[in-house]
Amino acid sequence: MTSQSSNKPIPVPDAETQPYWDAALQHQLKLPHCNRCGLYVFPPKPICPNCLDAPMEWIKVSGRGTLYSFAVMHESYMRGFEAPYLIAQIELEEQLGLRLTANLVDCDSLNALIGMPVIVTFEDRGAGISVPQFRPIEQVI
Repeated sequence: MTSQSSNKPIPVPDAETQPYWDAALQHQLKLPHCNRCGLYVFPPKPICPNCLDAPMEWIKVSGRGTLYSFAVMHESYMRGFEAPYLIAQIELEEQLGLRLTANLVDCDSLNALIGMPVIVTFEDRGAGISVPQFRPIEQVI
C-alpha cells in the first residue's frame, strides 16, 4: 500500500543514510549488514560495531517484524500529522534487537498490541522520498 502525502516533512538523506532512502524510493527496505559476522546494524554506521569490519553491505530485508513498543501521539507536533497517530518501535524478524522507529499506520491505538505481526509499507512524500512505515499483518483464523 502506498499513499501520497506532500504536506509532511521530507527527510534529508546524508552520506550514511542515502542507501536507505534510495531503497525506500523503490519500496524496498534495505539495512546495513556485516558480511564478516552477519550483524544487521541500524541506524547505519560506517563499520560494524560488533567486529569492526568495514564496509557494511546494504541488504534487502523482509520488512516483517513485530510491534515492540509504541506511543500514541495525542497532539500534533509536526505539520502533516493529524492526532492521534502512532509512533512505533518495530523489531524486524531478521535479528533479535534489530529495531526501527516508524509510524504504525492502518491501526488505531485500541488495536495496537505489543508483539503483533507487522509489515513495512511506504508513504511517498514527493521530492524523491518514500518513507518506510509499518502496518498490521492481517491474520487469517
